[in-house]
Amino acid sequence: MSRSAVVVAHPGHELRVFHWLERERPLYFCLTEGSGGAAESRMGSTTAVLERAGAAQSGLYGRYTDKQMYRMLLDGRADVFVQLAAEIADALMAAGIESVAGDAVEGFNPSHDVCRFVIDGAIDSVRRRTGRSIENREFVLDSRPDECPEAVRSEAAWIRLDDAALDRKIDAALQYPELRDEVQAALARFGRNAFAVECLRPATTTLMMERFEHELPIYERHGEQRQREGRYDDVIRYRQHVLPVRAAIQSAHSS
Repeated sequence: MSRSAVVVAHPGHELRVFHWLERERPLYFCLTEGSGGAAESRMGSTTAVLERAGAAQSGLYGRYTDKQMYRMLLDGRADVFVQLAAEIADALMAAGIESVAGDAVEGFNPSHDVCRFVIDGAIDSVRRRTGRSIENREFVLDSRPDECPEAVRSEAAWIRLDDAALDRKIDAALQYPELRDEVQAALARFGRNAFAVECLRPATTTLMMERFEHELPIYERHGEQRQREGRYDDVIRYRQHVLPVRAAIQSAHSS
């Protein structure tokens, strides 16, 4: 039985660390079903990826739509995310998980960043309740696959894929129909060989959040633009909607 787990905000994120998935066969948690503005869930495609890699589904498997996730953030429903952290903590303990990997804070999508807060809260809860430390790692989704702050480079786990492993990874990504365009765009942006490295770095939540003390995250700037165009009624804001989730989780799981 695997002692690893992966926790992501959206189905398909697991493709970034597909070879690690093959090696570890982790227990898989996913907060949303990845429909975005469309009506179609991506969970079927992720189920195929997990079966191909030999990973296992958890009980938290595409529970919310993206629209529900964004509405919960706009409505200040930090309690939902506190409960998710508690639920994941229980599952990690029950499965004897020793290492968790998941989305990093990048300021690209609020769901990704909130997922990281949930992961950190769950791992902290396990430590406080049992005295047992779980390895806490993250991987990027918008940046180059080997993006890693200098401060943690020596502590990161670097997985280097041979040609066969890279072929399997790229094939799995291109066989994911809902993300094929994004995969092709990423290949064009970074080059095929960039994906021959999988970097699972120690969680850098505080370090990555320091940038937002002086600049707006991409999702907030994007939301403001969409609001000016009349396409969005509301804008998810970092300080008003996202940061309070982290505070609520930290408060709940430090008591």
